[in-house]
Amino acid sequence: MKKYDNYTFTHMVNVSALAMAQARALNIEGTLLREFGFAALMHDIGKVHTPLDVLNKPDKLTKDEFDVMKRHVVDGAHILRRTPEMPALAPIVAFEHHLKQDLSGYPEKIGSRKLNLCTMIVSIADVFDALRSTRPYRKGLATDRIRNIMGEQGSPAFNQPLLKRFVNLMGLFPVGNLVRLNTDELAVVTAEHPTDPFRPQVKIIMDEKGEFLEEPLLANTWERDGRGEHSRAVVEAVDPESLDIDPLKYL
Repeated sequence: MKKYDNYTFTHMVNVSALAMAQARALNIEGTLLREFGFAALMHDIGKVHTPLDVLNKPDKLTKDEFDVMKRHVVDGAHILRRTPEMPALAPIVAFEHHLKQDLSGYPEKIGSRKLNLCTMIVSIADVFDALRSTRPYRKGLATDRIRNIMGEQGSPAFNQPLLKRFVNLMGLFPVGNLVRLNTDELAVVTAEHPTDPFRPQVKIIMDEKGEFLEEPLLANTWERDGRGEHSRAVVEAVDPESLDIDPLKYL
C-alpha cells in the first residue's frame, strides 16, 4: 500500500496507533490487543483497488466516483479473507468501519447487525485522523475543532462512551502530539497523567540543540527532581509538518 498511495498508508498506520491507545485504555492486552492493532492497520487495505485519481482528487467526488470509493470496504474484506493466517477480526473491521451506530454509512442495506467493538474504536480513530490530516482539498483541522465536529455528530455516528473515552485520551496534549518542553527538547506525547492533563508522559526525540536522539527517551513530566521540582514541563504544541516529523511513528 505504501508504494500505491503514501497518504493512505500513513493514515492506516496512524489509525492503528490511535486504536491501540484506545484499546489499552480499555485494558485490552496480549493477543487481542495485537489483533486490534493489526485489524486497525489493515482497515483501508481495499483502497489498493481504488483508482488513484479518485483517492487523491482535489475536489469533491461525484456520485459515481464516491460509489467507486465505497467499494474499498468490500474489497478490503475480500482481500483479508483470502489472506492465509489472517486474524478473523481484520476482514470484519475492513467491512464495517464506515458503518455508523445507526447502520447508516456504507456498505448499504446490510440488515440488522451489532458492530464489533474494534470496528467502533477504529471508526473513531479513522475520522479523527482523516480530519486532522492535510489533504489536497483542505488543511488539517485543530484537535479542538475535530472534537466539536465529532461531538456534534452524536450517537447516530459514534458509540458515545467510546467517543468520550477517546476525547479524554486525547486530552489537553493528545497522545501522538508533538510538543516542546521547557528544556527546549522536542517530544511526542505517549500517555496522559490520570489527574493532571498538563503533565503527560512523553517520549523525547530531539535534544535542546535540535538534534535527533539515537534512542528516544521516555519521560514523565509529573516526576520531581531531588529538590522536589518538576525538571520537565510541556510548553507548547508544535506543528509536526513544519519540521517534517511523523509523531505517530514514535508511539
